[in-house]
Amino acid sequence: MSFRNTSLLIAVDDSESAGRALDFGLDMAESLRLPVRIVHATQPAAMRSGEVRSIDLDRIHEATGTVPEYELGAALLDRAVARAGERQVSIEPVLLGGDPAEALIRYAAECDRPILVVGRRGRGRLQGLLMGSVSDKTVRLAQCPVIVIN
Repeated sequence: MSFRNTSLLIAVDDSESAGRALDFGLDMAESLRLPVRIVHATQPAAMRSGEVRSIDLDRIHEATGTVPEYELGAALLDRAVARAGERQVSIEPVLLGGDPAEALIRYAAECDRPILVVGRRGRGRLQGLLMGSVSDKTVRLAQCPVIVIN
């Protein structure tokens, strides 16, 4: 199997399973020499329309008085990139605005031959049914391979 032009999209949030997914994805990327996009998606209250867009991290770091969810997302991505440490992989942080599952699915559809790595939060069955699950939704709807780390 050829991984030419394949990139690894690693979805991160503040959960332990996302940390495990990040470590797994980075190990995989280093072994297979794949470029990595560490992706975080957030939906601020002001953006509940369902729109999905990519947000420029440099502009967030330079701006004052920006949306708190974007500030937190940018800080989370900074920590994820730092966690990658000295690994021999190309890393690009990506901050998306919109419903997390929908944003990941749409972003993956724009990428050339992606493999998506997500963590499973481990919510109870009832809470997962009521609130939905990003990992479950991406497995069902993404048009690319999805690896779920528990």
